[in-house]
Amino acid sequence: MNKLFSDQFDWDELLDFIAEKKLTPVLGKEIYTFKDADKLAPLDNYLSQKILELHKISDFNASSLSAAVNYLEIEKKIKPMDIIRKLKSIVKDINFELPVLQQLLSITDLNYFINTAVYDSVLENKISEMRNQKANSINFSINEPFTDYPIDKLSEPFIFNVFGSLLNTVDPALSEEDMLEYTGFFKEKMSGATNIVSALKNKSLLFLGCSFPDWMVRFALRLLSNEPLHEWGAKRKIIIINDPSELRAEQNEFLKNYDVVTYEGDTAQFVNELHNQWKKRNPNAGKKKSIFLSYTRADIAAVESMKKAIEQLGNVICWYDNRELKPADNWLEEIVVNIRKADLFMPLISANSLAHEDGFVQKEWVQGTNEWIFRNADKKAGKYLVPVVIDDSKLYNDKISKYFDSNINIATVPQGNPGAEFLEDIKKILNLA
Repeated sequence: MNKLFSDQFDWDELLDFIAEKKLTPVLGKEIYTFKDADKLAPLDNYLSQKILELHKISDFNASSLSAAVNYLEIEKKIKPMDIIRKLKSIVKDINFELPVLQQLLSITDLNYFINTAVYDSVLENKISEMRNQKANSINFSINEPFTDYPIDKLSEPFIFNVFGSLLNTVDPALSEEDMLEYTGFFKEKMSGATNIVSALKNKSLLFLGCSFPDWMVRFALRLLSNEPLHEWGAKRKIIIINDPSELRAEQNEFLKNYDVVTYEGDTAQFVNELHNQWKKRNPNAGKKKSIFLSYTRADIAAVESMKKAIEQLGNVICWYDNRELKPADNWLEEIVVNIRKADLFMPLISANSLAHEDGFVQKEWVQGTNEWIFRNADKKAGKYLVPVVIDDSKLYNDKISKYFDSNINIATVPQGNPGAEFLEDIKKILNLA
């Protein structure tokens, strides 16, 4: 018989796992619920309704997105790629308030997520919105290359989309048949993902809102836990939370033969209590301060050193664009938004960055300076623009003064390695405890 998650000891143990970075949440569709008037409605049902409407289907009520996709593919003979294309247009426009997901993401000690929903952009956008921090993500795919992820990036907000991505893979698992096919390829393709597997090894798993069809429970849970079910509970805890339903009853009936922990309430109740318990233990936890680091690619080592040193102050994150941007990428949509949201804008000035006149980094500098001017018009605004020279470039030379007013204090931080005095200044500017 399964243990029931109920008393304060259970909550304290779970909070310890979170604080020690020994818990990985596995997110299912039940955590994606949005405010619809005075109640919570499943995003999955909203998507199923919309995709049926786009195909002018009015005589079929789908219980889930996968059911809607099954119906369109099998009964209406609609090609999967046509369904995916229309779903993409729906998902791109989603900007709902998602209270349950947002409560979970406010627990800032949680940074590694396994996501079983294919509308991953919703999760990534909420992390960016709530934490002023871009999430790293990787998408499993049967038909596309699947590579490992750098180990240092797994300590930042990281999402592993195990059934693919609507927006970023050609073959997201939309139907139950797709999901089953994914499970068949998972072990083989994950064999080279040493870092991702290691980050999960021996960590307790918290399944939140993962209601799989009864025939698929053993496949999905075995796949995501990456160990035989009969070994559950020996090295780590497996906690399974989902909404009351016939599906949950069937799932729990199957799971009673294994060492798992279940919960009487629903997913929203569990997340709400977890959030409240975590806030009691971490009363000063709040939205982290953010710093936008503007640099040129040749100075990647310096920007990484700066980021590491500043983030060790605690309750602050440094954002910088670490991708190779392609011409199709919307610079204004992503870079400008992050510059405007940042608490500090820190240009890393060097001979490398000054050599690219009118380059990408200069566009960031102009945008950051404009934001500084705008904030200065508001007398309540604090310090925002903090330029630093990271090499032996002469302070306030003609090239630098082209972008930064001579009244602005420019610090010197050789190779992006800040000293104690500089870090103390940043701490004071951001009012870090």
